[in-house]
Amino acid sequence: MKKLLLVLITFSNINYFAQITLEDGKSWAKENGITLHSDLTSYIGKADFGAPVIITRDAGLMIIGEYSEGGSKGAKVIFFNENKELIWSHFFGAKNDNTEAQSIIEDRTGYFYIFMEAHNKLDDTDTRERVVKVNSRGEIQWDYALEEKEEHYHRHCTYVKLNEDGKRSEE
Repeated sequence: MKKLLLVLITFSNINYFAQITLEDGKSWAKENGITLHSDLTSYIGKADFGAPVIITRDAGLMIIGEYSEGGSKGAKVIFFNENKELIWSHFFGAKNDNTEAQSIIEDRTGYFYIFMEAHNKLDDTDTRERVVKVNSRGEIQWDYALEEKEEHYHRHCTYVKLNEDGKRSEE
């Protein structure tokens, strides 16, 4: 009887010990009104590529997607630990820009780079790539906009890949 009880307790708690997955991230985003960037979802699960959903080096999960908060549209970033607990989140919805969520990548030292495209609300042709570096506690290290003022040129990342030496490369 004791063995049967031990087996039942073990199987009833097996989901508690399950690691968080990319599918968990995609499902959570959908259930919580977060839209993943359709052009970048093909990078989900590809090693060393930025994507809208990634598994972190410490077995956690990060999500970035389009979201509305307080009447403002922007990019929402969420970080879960390996136990599927929400640890922190950020909403990026600038006053003068429309912010489009793109992807996240983690470098070899544990910092995360959040990529977004910002469109000027007054001139939608005025776009720039916004890159935010955060640590695993969600503390913003820096926030930059990459821009060029030449005619018909807009800074934009098609994809982000981590090089073998651990440094980012952007295309």
